[in-house]
Amino acid sequence: MSNAPDKVREALVRQWSLIADAVPALDPGAQSRVSGWLNREVIAHLAMQPSLLARFLKTASVAQPEVSLEENLAGTVTLSEMINTAAREAAEADLDFAARMTRVLPALSAANLNDTVTTMQGPISLLDYLRTRCVEAVVHGCDLAPPVSPDEEALQIAATALLGALEARRGDLMPAARSLPALVWVDQATGRAQSGPPLDEALPVMS
Repeated sequence: MSNAPDKVREALVRQWSLIADAVPALDPGAQSRVSGWLNREVIAHLAMQPSLLARFLKTASVAQPEVSLEENLAGTVTLSEMINTAAREAAEADLDFAARMTRVLPALSAANLNDTVTTMQGPISLLDYLRTRCVEAVVHGCDLAPPVSPDEEALQIAATALLGALEARRGDLMPAARSLPALVWVDQATGRAQSGPPLDEALPVMS
């Protein structure tokens, strides 16, 4: 089952590993799939993810989460300006995604997935936060030029998380969304690809 706790952690690590393997061969100056971002900005944004996770793991507690998976995904739009600025500033530095990933792995492996961590959007269960990282890693891996083909389980976790975000907004559209291949759905749900009726009434659910 793709959403089993340990499977989520393992899928994220595999997806990050695919990105780490691909980055050295990429042209940093190539146009990515994100408007206004070259590969270097996407790589910089991706490189922040393990470091942020390491920081948030230090806040782990048994407190009750206050932010749901769906709220976290929908809330990314409120952080878009900050994310864009941070990625551009970080792109000026030589960010080593693989090294940052390697540093966080021991803490991630030892983490209790039932804990709550405090992120920029508030306290969220660690398991749900890792699901959002699967979404980020799959989507931004595909934003690179050439794209990083996602780990199949990470892709399914990302697709399921985005289906949950749609259900919270427009539950009546779930059959149409579920009829799409996972990668097509992820691209449409995040505004990377145009959707047709009836999904165009509610998409993207995050960007």
